[in-house]
Amino acid sequence: MRNGSRPTPRTHRSRRVPLLLFTCALAVAVLAAVLGAGAALGQDETASPAAGDGKIELKIGWTGEIDNLNPFIGWTNNVYQIFGCEYLLMVGRNWDTGQPDGESGVCKSWEVSDDQLVWTFYLNEGLTWHDGEPVTAEDAVFTYNYIIENDIAAFITFLGGVDRAELVDEYTFQVICNEPVANLLMLWFICLPEHVWGDMTAEEATVTFQNDPPCIGNGPWQVTEWERNDYLKMSAFRDWHDGGPTVDELYYVLYQNGDTMVQDFLNGNLDAIYQFPPAQFDKVASAEGVEAIKYTFANWDYVGFNCYEGPSGGHPALLDVDFRRALEYAIDRDNIVANAYAGNAIPGYTFMPPDTWSNPDYSWAPDESQRRDYDPDLANQMLDDGGYVDTDGDGIREYEGKNIRLRLWAVPDLPESQRSAKLIAGYWESVGIDVKFSVQDDGVYFDSIWGYKGDTFYPDFDAYYWEWDGYRDPGQSLTCFTIPQIEGWNEFAWANTEYSELDELQSSEMDLDQRAEYIHQMQEVMYEDCPCIVTAHPYKLQAYRTDRWDGWRLTGGPDGEYGQQQAFMTQASPWEFFYVAPKAAEDEGSNVGLWVGIIVAVVVAAIIVVWLVVRGRRGGPAVEE
Repeated sequence: MRNGSRPTPRTHRSRRVPLLLFTCALAVAVLAAVLGAGAALGQDETASPAAGDGKIELKIGWTGEIDNLNPFIGWTNNVYQIFGCEYLLMVGRNWDTGQPDGESGVCKSWEVSDDQLVWTFYLNEGLTWHDGEPVTAEDAVFTYNYIIENDIAAFITFLGGVDRAELVDEYTFQVICNEPVANLLMLWFICLPEHVWGDMTAEEATVTFQNDPPCIGNGPWQVTEWERNDYLKMSAFRDWHDGGPTVDELYYVLYQNGDTMVQDFLNGNLDAIYQFPPAQFDKVASAEGVEAIKYTFANWDYVGFNCYEGPSGGHPALLDVDFRRALEYAIDRDNIVANAYAGNAIPGYTFMPPDTWSNPDYSWAPDESQRRDYDPDLANQMLDDGGYVDTDGDGIREYEGKNIRLRLWAVPDLPESQRSAKLIAGYWESVGIDVKFSVQDDGVYFDSIWGYKGDTFYPDFDAYYWEWDGYRDPGQSLTCFTIPQIEGWNEFAWANTEYSELDELQSSEMDLDQRAEYIHQMQEVMYEDCPCIVTAHPYKLQAYRTDRWDGWRLTGGPDGEYGQQQAFMTQASPWEFFYVAPKAAEDEGSNVGLWVGIIVAVVVAAIIVVWLVVRGRRGGPAVEE
């Protein structure tokens, strides 16, 4: 007792205070429940665009390896995807039409002299490297001259006809040519920072330098983490001249099993997948909240033969063009497409898939009189005529008295490659060739296809199944198989003088239609000489979530140069994820309804609280003052 007042009856306090607390807690609980339900509507419980630190993350699954982050060393399709996001092309391009443009590359404009030997390039000003240094014409000049002076194998073949680059001023440089260079504007050719690469010897730049993260490029994305055989992270470059992408971080997650990757995607643990198993396409395409697409790129799958005429570990019968042609007649392309690719491919004969270019169309295919379609009887007849006969009746043909045995390889990360190669092994065995099929990793491919004994080039293989993603400019792809590229890009070590002469013509022909004719002739020469057998142009399969993301930007389309191509991931494009942003929780109408529900719930809860308090004052025991 204090100041003479009487205490409030204990029975009254013990009933009213808990009741007030209870009703307030009830109101809070109702509000929290409604808010929680609203949040759940806009967010999948298995994945979220925002990470725990508030950064917006996008996770992409794929199955291909990244071999090396040094653009002078790396060669896999997947690492070129990374290079295209990390570094700007010297001349950018419109990813719908495929034509050069001045907005997406280092150079904003250009002009060529009347004799077509001097190109003057003007840089986009305000570009910076990821370490804050400005991108200047000195970097561009350095990139050209470093490759030319040091004969850097990864790029030198694409600069045929280029003599040197010269600095004009901070944002202007010139490329001086010995002859016209038809595809100078269309080359896949990146700009490198001189302050990073300038002090390296050629051996350091092409052999020892690993370019570990954080890598210094000039694109809208920067490689900041790489756990080999696990994931690679790219972070948005926030000093990009227009602010950079919406997404803060890209994660490229490597899967050894494509089916597992698909399941993770369908469960919501990935936001997009790239090159998933063909047999899974229909399942993915029918899933809710998902868009699945397929398209052809400048890509081909093929059997490569050892055609080297020097010291070699390849079977000598492979040097006979008729022997190689007979092996092609033994292959059933339609069956390969149906069974190895689950129908998600088209039969192929040359490197340039149909319906890929227009104005002009660079693709060529043999007509019915030229095509070597499946004909095992003809294959057997050709082998007999070539003297490859079975003299001892054991079912295996012979070469110089010994059974013909060919090694045929497939790579482990492409199940369709393994299925195709197994089918091919069976086809060849059915015409009397002993085949030793095995799965070999890329290291074996490299060590054998580009093998040496001491300092002597010694390719030690017979045949392998592999894939190629070509360049946008077809000449840049075809140049890889010329005589000067033996021991380089020319995997088959194939020497054909006519092919190499045609390459010289196409590379300097500025008339597009005439250049296309030379490129057609190159494909025809290669097909006739058969250093490889193109089996299929597999569809590129991609899928992305539309229930959580907006802004997927597709390239190509029916009005673009690349015909039916519709892709959100294209080799060497930095823009595929630039515009992707988290999807709004609900549309505007749904949000209004949600908030109306929340407000009504809060008001009702408040009314209940007030009513209980007033009722308690009326009916409770009186309190004496």
